[in-house]
Amino acid sequence: METKKSLTPIYELELSDGISLKIHVKKAKKGILSIILFFALSIFFIPIIVCIYLATTSEGIPFGFIITCTVGFLSSGYLLKLYLWNKYGTEVFIIKKKNLVLYYDYKLFKDNYKKIPFESIQVYFEDNGILMNAPQGVNVPKGNTNVNNVICFDLDGKEVKSEGEIPLEVIIKISKHLHQNR
Repeated sequence: METKKSLTPIYELELSDGISLKIHVKKAKKGILSIILFFALSIFFIPIIVCIYLATTSEGIPFGFIITCTVGFLSSGYLLKLYLWNKYGTEVFIIKKKNLVLYYDYKLFKDNYKKIPFESIQVYFEDNGILMNAPQGVNVPKGNTNVNNVICFDLDGKEVKSEGEIPLEVIIKISKHLHQNR
């Protein structure tokens, strides 16, 4: 397994009979994460506390309050998902036996799971909004070894792009591995 050498790796690449690529999102600052988590928990617990108070008094729970609680719980869930993505988010690509599996790992759960079968696969990288082919024989120029790009897989004409960026040399390594194992 290959990882970028830093405290928090940008990616993890495993080349064996298939390819496993994990692209980690850039971690947000602790202050911003704390604010998001505070609002997520507040929006979740305040309606519960108010609901308990209304239930203990003999006033009952109004229908409008139930709708407000539902909207609050959905908003809280979204903020929790945003918190987990910015703290632990990982984009996972697994290529094995003519299938590409893609999902987002939030540590507590996985989302956007897709299994895409294909007959042919091409690897591209995005440079200033333009897709460039990452063929087998391309060498990275010496000045561009630390350039990060979005990786794009063309699966029988269907494009699948990553959200995160990885070094160009890794994209070329993936392309070479796919061409060798056809």
